[in-house]
Amino acid sequence: MKLNKVLVSAAALSGIAAAGTAANADTVSVKAGDTVSELAQKFNTTVEAIQKANNLQNVNFITVGEQLNIPTNDNAEQQVQQPQANAAQVQQEQAAIAQQQAAQRQAQLAAQQKAAQAQAALQAQLAAQAAAAQKQAEEQAAQQAATQKAQQEAAAAQAAKEQQEKAEQAAQAQAAAQKQAEEQAAAKKAQEEAQQQAAAAQAAKEQQEKAAQQAQQAAAQKQAEEAAAQKAQEAKEAAAAQAAANANAKAAQQRAAQQAQAQQQQQKQQVAQQNTQQQAANNNNQQSNNNNNSNSSETAAKAWIVAHESGGNYSARNGQYIGAYQLSASYLHGDYSQANQDRVANQYVASRYGNWVNAQKHWEQCGWY
Repeated sequence: MKLNKVLVSAAALSGIAAAGTAANADTVSVKAGDTVSELAQKFNTTVEAIQKANNLQNVNFITVGEQLNIPTNDNAEQQVQQPQANAAQVQQEQAAIAQQQAAQRQAQLAAQQKAAQAQAALQAQLAAQAAAAQKQAEEQAAQQAATQKAQQEAAAAQAAKEQQEKAEQAAQAQAAAQKQAEEQAAAKKAQEEAQQQAAAAQAAKEQQEKAAQQAQQAAAQKQAEEAAAQKAQEAKEAAAAQAAANANAKAAQQRAAQQAQAQQQQQKQQVAQQNTQQQAANNNNQQSNNNNNSNSSETAAKAWIVAHESGGNYSARNGQYIGAYQLSASYLHGDYSQANQDRVANQYVASRYGNWVNAQKHWEQCGWY
């Protein structure tokens, strides 16, 4: 666009020189979307006039921000009709400008080449410096590696020395520990032997005590057996005595029963005689005599049962049966007196059999009443 501006300026100068008068023109700045034809229509001019006024090579190529001279109506026709002679002058000026621009480009190329050479020299210098620095770094690295290797060797030697010292100390400690362990093992063995001996002595003592206890137990058991045998003998003798007593009691009961029976028979005879006498003597007293006979029968039956149960002994005992009537202890309620025995026996016979005669008949049939 610089070239176009230069050309425009040259053409403008040529036009001014050829016409000899100043041309009227407006300067506009190209905006986005502007075209030469739109600008010509807007400012009431022609595309050719704008092209010539600005020396445009291509009217279809303008850039945003570019300054364009827009000729007005009063000089548009004059500019279009400029003499063709001015074109040659413009071409000469353009050629001069092109040569000038070519010289400038060549100078720029020479400057660029010189700068490239200077850059290459600088890069070579930098490369040499980098190589020197790398060499120095390599030398330093080698020196550091040597120093580090020496330090490592010294450290390894020191570590080996310390390791050897530790190994010697460990060997000494192990030897001391082994010696202590052997001493402890010997002491433990002696202690175990002492404990075993003490345990054996304790076991022997316990065995002796156990034997003594067994002997005592055997003696106590023998005494208990002898005592049990003596008790058994005493119980046997007591049982024999009890059997004898029972036999005597039974014999006494039988004798008492025989006596009671004899008395009953005698009483019956007496009653019969009395009844005969009373019946002959007084018929009015017949009922009274019958009652007396009944009472006598009750008395005789009662006496017969007493004789068969206890032989008339109010202190007789046979297990839970107590007294002359051999009543259960639960009937007597702890009162074993003769009066209570008679009273309870009468109540028992009256409630169970109605009278003593019936009780005697039951005893004769069943052996108890």
